[in-house]
Amino acid sequence: MGLAFIPVGLLEGDPGMRPQGHLFVESKASWHTIADKLPQHAKYPPEFGDAPTVPDRDPVQVAPGYAAGSCLCGAVTYEFSQPMAMFQCHCGRCRRARGAAHGANIFCKTQDFRWNSGEELVVDYKLPEAKFYGVAFCRQCGGKVPRISVERGVAVIPASGLDTDPLIAPQAHIFTASKAPWYEIADSLQQYPEGPPSFGPPR
Repeated sequence: MGLAFIPVGLLEGDPGMRPQGHLFVESKASWHTIADKLPQHAKYPPEFGDAPTVPDRDPVQVAPGYAAGSCLCGAVTYEFSQPMAMFQCHCGRCRRARGAAHGANIFCKTQDFRWNSGEELVVDYKLPEAKFYGVAFCRQCGGKVPRISVERGVAVIPASGLDTDPLIAPQAHIFTASKAPWYEIADSLQQYPEGPPSFGPPR
């Protein structure tokens, strides 16, 4: 196709463009509501022609009260219950870590989280200058996976990696003072310029 695909969450400053549409909405996450008025395409837009696609994985079965997720290659799998919170985070760290307009992160207590397979493949990177912030990924595919924050006793779970419903809906947009200039928040969720006032210590 002769194209370069650039994760816009990595960009510094304003790229001079705005989002033009949503792709692959037939595979949209169950917890995400598209609130803007941009065009929506089931797969690629018509101008992409017959670009190849890959079918979604088979549905994952979990016990009642649990949600499950995996990395891109499927080697790392996990499940959790009793999520405490779910935020759309617009801080520069989450945007770079996820390569997107914001990170969608779920938090649960460590005792309510477990690895089902591939724990030995998980790479945990702690950002040196941060008090707590870090990311985890599969060493085979680079796919984002949960990070266990031992100091806080929580698992931070990237909602983009879930294979099932997360048992919780997004509650707010946080760190909106750092929002990407090209992204407009179109939903009605509460917005906090920094972190939510009642959730956890500094990052």
